[in-house]
Amino acid sequence: MQRRPPWLLIGALAALILLPGPTLRLLFGLAKWLSLLLLLPPLLAGVAGLAGWLWWRRLQARIRQCPSCGISTMGTTTCPACGYSFVGTTPGSGGKHDPIDVQAETLED
Repeated sequence: MQRRPPWLLIGALAALILLPGPTLRLLFGLAKWLSLLLLLPPLLAGVAGLAGWLWWRRLQARIRQCPSCGISTMGTTTCPACGYSFVGTTPGSGGKHDPIDVQAETLED
């Protein structure tokens, strides 16, 4: 059984030797588009991930926790559970991460 000669490879090498300018320009153009196709999806995924993270942080900034009953709510001026009014309070007041003032005293028996 005889093997057929690789005519496609022979033709590509002949084109590279006989026509170096246009052939190399075509090969570099194909390499440029192939690298763009390989790099574009991870880049778009990174941009989408950053946009999603920023959206999530903005959504979390709108959520208020009621200092009276502890329910989390968004976009209202009163608590839907207990009726506490958020008007006149700062967004961070009464949260679980606020500092607590403590004073030490000595007790005598």
